[in-house]
Amino acid sequence: MTDTLAAPESHKRSRRAKRKRSRLGTAVFIVLLVALGLVATGVLPVRDFLGRENAVTAANDQLAEVTAANALLADDVNALYSKEEVERIAREQYGFVRPGEIGYVAVLPVDPATQATPVAPESAVPDDRSILQMIWDFITGNDLADDG
Repeated sequence: MTDTLAAPESHKRSRRAKRKRSRLGTAVFIVLLVALGLVATGVLPVRDFLGRENAVTAANDQLAEVTAANALLADDVNALYSKEEVERIAREQYGFVRPGEIGYVAVLPVDPATQATPVAPESAVPDDRSILQMIWDFITGNDLADDG
């Protein structure tokens, strides 16, 4: 009879130990879950912040390039206000001459070796694809010519 009385006491202790372990496991799981949530909410905004910083840097670089190009164009516009620049452009691009001057145009003979040979259009090039590949390209739209 003492054996039967002692057994339930040890059984109660093991049940308590199991509950403690399950509570401990649950607590560890909850702590890990909260830590994972904190890491996710901390890391993702940092990554987004760094991406935006890179975008701002790229935009500033592009702005510097556009500003430099704009300065060159402003110089060209300012040069067009001078009579000398207008005369230079009229002579070079349009062949204008002053009254009393004689304009000459040099025409170079055409060398047949330097002339470009005509190229066959793409539609005349034989297609090396199989019939199944052509059907698949037709279905997916890959056979359409790229216009841009």
